[in-house]
Amino acid sequence: MSDKPLAGVRILDLTWVYAGPFASMLLSDLGAEVIKLEGPPFGDWVRLAPPLKNGNSGYFYMLNRRKKSVALDLKSDKGKAIFFDLVKEFDVILENFKAGTLDTLGLGYEEVKKANPRIIYGSINGFGSDGPYSHMPCVDPIAQAMGGLMSLTGFPGQPPLKTGPAVADSLSGLYLALGIVSALRKMERTGVGSRLEVAMMDSVFSVLEEAVIRTSMTGDPGSSRGNTDPLGAPWDAFETNDGHWVMVCNLNPNNFDKIYKMIGRDDIVDEYGGFDEVAAEKRSGDLLKLNAIFADWAKTKSVGEFQETLLKMSIPNGVVKNVNELLEDPQLKSRNMVVDVHHPTLGQVKTFNLPIKFFDHEMGILPDENPLEPGFGQHSRDVLKEILGMKDEEIENLKNEQVIWT
Repeated sequence: MSDKPLAGVRILDLTWVYAGPFASMLLSDLGAEVIKLEGPPFGDWVRLAPPLKNGNSGYFYMLNRRKKSVALDLKSDKGKAIFFDLVKEFDVILENFKAGTLDTLGLGYEEVKKANPRIIYGSINGFGSDGPYSHMPCVDPIAQAMGGLMSLTGFPGQPPLKTGPAVADSLSGLYLALGIVSALRKMERTGVGSRLEVAMMDSVFSVLEEAVIRTSMTGDPGSSRGNTDPLGAPWDAFETNDGHWVMVCNLNPNNFDKIYKMIGRDDIVDEYGGFDEVAAEKRSGDLLKLNAIFADWAKTKSVGEFQETLLKMSIPNGVVKNVNELLEDPQLKSRNMVVDVHHPTLGQVKTFNLPIKFFDHEMGILPDENPLEPGFGQHSRDVLKEILGMKDEEIENLKNEQVIWT
């Protein structure tokens, strides 16, 4: 028996693409058993997403490692009957269809809790199940746009810019995983299930940092500001003479004086130094000028010299790294964040591990583990036999009728 925190929790996972599967992947890494319920003709669309090798998707593997797959037609009467039989044996249902989709199929929370009052029913959707946008479809960049993130990303005077990775999907997946863990705790205390929902637009809006409170106080919604921030100076990405870029974020007014004296600009310290609000606002207002002066000094140093100098002064800084560098990064490797997996069709691949570290037990992908993603319907027969007690003949009939796939 696993001693991971969620060992014994059984999740029926109807999610697809990224946000929902990311949530169930996190829960699986923490010990939950995840049964992925997929529909015809080929299940989760991400099975077809690049990068592909030998007909298999690395993207799908990344999000669905260690899960099991049951292929079931939920639009058929027999498929729905099997779904409700499974509901009685599970603790959690996850879905990330457009709000109301499962209700129209008769598979919404109100029907599900009749079969299992203890069920936890978690949903991710674009805008929630109520409000004027609830009918709208959504994918990650739409949530980034409508949640405010794109208005604050990129550089001044340029078009709005989304983040590189799918941040709205990741955020909503993280929030759903947190909600499920909280609902499991409530169910342990009260014996009562829960319905919970995470909207992607809400998730993005919730992480706009100081922009919301600033706008409410001043009426200024702010705008994109590239790599800069009014919290301190210098604050930007600076290029060294050997072609590296280093992000520098100086918060400390005392260190501001040290930095500009170190580069020989006592005049800047005289004009912009100080600990009061007036000095801070002056530095913020002329941040581009202050950054440009520091950038001239940075270009005279190698990345090693640059970092060594700033670290001696306790100035936060870090090299801008690409993913090739991260896969070989000594810090990530020391934390077991980069995992080597031998995949039967993808070959030798590296993937990320769970960033939650328990000091008394290893989580995520263990050193001696080689978790794989499920084939479409790979576990249909096993789940129906072991969980529902179906006979081989009954399963074969369901397969012939295309209610299930194996």
